[in-house]
Amino acid sequence: MGKTKKRNCPGNGLMPLIDFISKTDQEKIKIAKNILYPLIKLLNIGLKYVAKKKTPYQYAVSQMVRRALHTTDQKHEFSIDLHEIIFSRGSLPNAQVEAVTFHDHMCEILMSDNSGYGDARPDDISMVLFLNFTKQEVAYYLQGYTRSTASCPYELPERWTGDTINVFIAMYSADKKLVSDSEYLGEYISQ
Repeated sequence: MGKTKKRNCPGNGLMPLIDFISKTDQEKIKIAKNILYPLIKLLNIGLKYVAKKKTPYQYAVSQMVRRALHTTDQKHEFSIDLHEIIFSRGSLPNAQVEAVTFHDHMCEILMSDNSGYGDARPDDISMVLFLNFTKQEVAYYLQGYTRSTASCPYELPERWTGDTINVFIAMYSADKKLVSDSEYLGEYISQ
């Protein structure tokens, strides 16, 4: 995993820093890393301006551990608050999503053009994330549809039919200088 950092502890000599992180927090970090590692390309666009002194991946892991993962009554079991998973954070207005539907291995996102609201422009591009916890797989589209596109179909793996899919969306400007906060759109059954 890398080098264990050491620090001086009075009277005890050197002790690994990892010893100071609780077992629960270590498990939360592992879960967050497993979920977020496949999303590095997405995180590099969506979080590059807010990840101060960290990589976008490190920032996302720390946010997920602090905000999205919660301990349940069962020892070493966690629940995930999907509304708190972030892959993008910024001031650009997000897409105005009207509906999400699944059919024929496709997810169709219907959007209203909210160009002109704040810095929103018709050529802003969507980033869409699909999490399939059943199969422990992710799919995402970095070069999605523009804000002015009303119907946005995304192809999903055929093997996902019947699985529960969690859908997220964010927008970024054509020059990639502005991004929106990512938004959880909900849980759907793939058809």
